[in-house]
Amino acid sequence: MKKIMIDGKFIGNGCPFYIIAEAGANHEGELDKALQLIDSAIEADVDAIKFQNYTAAKLTTKTAQKYWDDGNKKESQFDVFDKLDKLSKDDWKKIFDYARQKGITCFSTPFDLDSVDLLESFNVPAYKIASADITHIPLIKKIASKKKPIFMSTGMASFSEIHDALSAIHNEGNNEIVLMHCITSYPTKPEDANLEMIKKLSKEFPECVIGYSDHTLGTEIAALSVFYGSTCIEKHFTFDKNLKISRDHRLSLTSDDFKELRNKINLIEMSRGSEIENYIHVESDAVKYARRSVVSKCIIPKGSEITESVIDVKRPGTGIAPKYFSKIIGSKAVKDIPEDSTIQWDDIDYNQ
Repeated sequence: MKKIMIDGKFIGNGCPFYIIAEAGANHEGELDKALQLIDSAIEADVDAIKFQNYTAAKLTTKTAQKYWDDGNKKESQFDVFDKLDKLSKDDWKKIFDYARQKGITCFSTPFDLDSVDLLESFNVPAYKIASADITHIPLIKKIASKKKPIFMSTGMASFSEIHDALSAIHNEGNNEIVLMHCITSYPTKPEDANLEMIKKLSKEFPECVIGYSDHTLGTEIAALSVFYGSTCIEKHFTFDKNLKISRDHRLSLTSDDFKELRNKINLIEMSRGSEIENYIHVESDAVKYARRSVVSKCIIPKGSEITESVIDVKRPGTGIAPKYFSKIIGSKAVKDIPEDSTIQWDDIDYNQ
């Protein structure tokens, strides 16, 4: 059963469910907001908070068209990301130091090689590879070479591309991988979530832990992913959905939303049960008193023959089971059997 450890917590089948608050760039380039996100994530009772590290100039050309619709068609990708990459190296050090002091796991998604070096200088406990970079083999190799656990989203990727990315990670001697099912659509419509792919990923990549990076609105789809086998969930996170600079606020959860998500996951995990075919303890009384037994229609004197005319099938299920109804016909009562009572095996001379 595959599982990996991050910052002292195991993730995988049979482990407590792992929840990541994806802060991304919802700090809007301001240190105070980044620290507030950490405080809010602690309040939300998540297992980890994750940021994104990039510079617009290294991420995109100045004319690259956006692949999401935020109502502003005049902006390029560069225009959007350039508003958010304002944190300095010293700011980032303060962010990771603050998270460590507060006792919450904090890691990030690097979008370029220099960002990997920056994050490694803070000794981050894990890395995330974004869906868009699953074909960026040089970046993947550098991340993998740090020998830290890796979360890798699979949005847009074919199985062939996933295999290539995994091979690049394995070739660096790193086998600590969480594959995150993902749909790269913001927000993702429920009908596009394709949760069945979580099962498919589990079968195709049994060496990996499987999770879900969710872009749907609300908490329902994320919670339902538990039924399909996800062992961790990543959801965008904010302390204020009304903030505007980052495009992710509108599809983010707040602390209260994450608490709701945790409660739903706990409920789902409790209700999931087991494939073992057996009665559970809460049904023990029902087995006794809701099922039926062979019962006497009248007084059956000792020595009398058991015939169909003197027996019936009624509740409770504390006597001879109904499947033996026809088989006990012809046997003899070895004691007086009262009217309207369950018949026991030691009441008759059944020898078959």
